Amino acid sequence: MAGMGKLLGKMAFNSSGGAINWFPGHMAAATRAIRERLKLADLVVEVRDARIPLSSANGDFQDILSRKKRIIILNKRDLANSNIINKWTRHFDNHKQICYFTNAHSKHNVRELLSQVETQLRDAISRQPTLLVIVVGIPNVGKSALINSMYQISRMHFAGEAETSDCWPFARRYPRYCWL
Repeated sequence: MAGMGKLLGKMAFNSSGGAINWFPGHMAAATRAIRERLKLADLVVEVRDARIPLSSANGDFQDILSRKKRIIILNKRDLANSNIINKWTRHFDNHKQICYFTNAHSKHNVRELLSQVETQLRDAISRQPTLLVIVVGIPNVGKSALINSMYQISRMHFAGEAETSDCWPFARRYPRYCWL
């Protein structure tokens, strides 16, 4: 046991006595790339966990996101306490933030989300031929599940049609959006 205490002590500090930087280089590079793309985005879909809406926000991007047009998606609605959902909705309304509770595995919820996205971009659609919508969020909040559901909806609508877009197949239904 005495050896374990020495090992833990070495893990907590580097040779100069300061704290170890745990943030790997690939994560730093990804953070920089996201920051650059956020500057170009017409709309940001920020995915958070409905069970912990404030804790699942990525603090590194909140300054940029607060200046962008965005929709906060509180995913995993089916796992959240249904008694608190209305309180969270009021909280985000009071902060003038668009918030939408969803379950990424529910096609109905995803279709409603897509309607919200289209509503948010209605003015920009008339001005620009192509719009950039970016989906961001911390790990395990359901970004991939949400994007996969969007993809499945697009496949249902366009089964048998030839590929017509450089963006992923969902763009065939909404050709003016390029999703990242």
